[in-house]
Amino acid sequence: AKHRARKRVVPEVGEGYRCTCKPAEVAEERRPSRSTGRLEQYGLRSKPLGAKMLLAVACTMSATIHHAQLQRAQLQTLHNKRFVVVPRFLSDSLADRLRVDAIACDSLLGFDCCVGSAGGGARLDQSVRRSRQCHLYPPPPNSAGSASVRAELIDIVLGLRQQLQACATLALPRLEPFETELSYLLYPIGGHYIRHLDIPAKQDAGWRLQGRSAAEGGSFTGGRTRRVVSFILYLNRMWPEGDGGALRVFQARDSSTRQHSSRAHDIAPEGGTLVVMMSGDVEHLVRETHAQRQCIVGWFNEYRQERVPDRDTFGASTRGCP
Repeated sequence: AKHRARKRVVPEVGEGYRCTCKPAEVAEERRPSRSTGRLEQYGLRSKPLGAKMLLAVACTMSATIHHAQLQRAQLQTLHNKRFVVVPRFLSDSLADRLRVDAIACDSLLGFDCCVGSAGGGARLDQSVRRSRQCHLYPPPPNSAGSASVRAELIDIVLGLRQQLQACATLALPRLEPFETELSYLLYPIGGHYIRHLDIPAKQDAGWRLQGRSAAEGGSFTGGRTRRVVSFILYLNRMWPEGDGGALRVFQARDSSTRQHSSRAHDIAPEGGTLVVMMSGDVEHLVRETHAQRQCIVGWFNEYRQERVPDRDTFGASTRGCP
């Protein structure tokens, strides 16, 4: 009964990648035994398996590793160049399903992207940026698109964050698991985004206060977040070069002179490709697209807590009581 309650789908050979593992946090809590843990992660009994089933399990395991992990050389490239491009990070089938889900969610929940920060005068300016967005945190309702496909995506994003965090070479600050930003991003014909950094280049800049704005009475939390790592997952397979829409990334700024480079590298928005960038180091732009396309954008954030003055004039601490 225990195994029947935990249903898993194992693909037939050649069917392609299908995520069969549980979300990372849940899987960690189960802590399966060493002898059966590898199979238990895929919902399989620890009994002799037929040759066809063994091959299917092997394909599923290898596909999960291939599509959810960066190689050591790629992590080193991210450290050295401050960005890395990973082709075929997503399987073709998953990229297709996510693209369909992005279009479905946009039809119900999409909105035009603004420029500027939400707490500092966000505004709509299509001369700077022209695209549409649909947030995945908080999640869309289950009635929109496919919740199961989004669950697969979230599992992959969790694994990516954990791998980046564990990389000693990158030496990242703590990436708060519950402060990840994740959205579908849709570019119409004529869509673009001018050259920019994801966080300001000024020292100790980019921190965003959580909670209410000053105009609404101020924040009571004292928490601030800042983007550390930016990532993009492209969803349109077999993208023609003539349709434009390339991501242009510029050489990381010199940390000593803080000067920005004119040297650039164009990345085709081919479905399944992952791009990871250090948010405060790599300027980038999106060239004009001549066909509609979809992608996923996200940021891993650090967090810090600040003291907030007591706004309750009748509170004991305000009146100086011990």
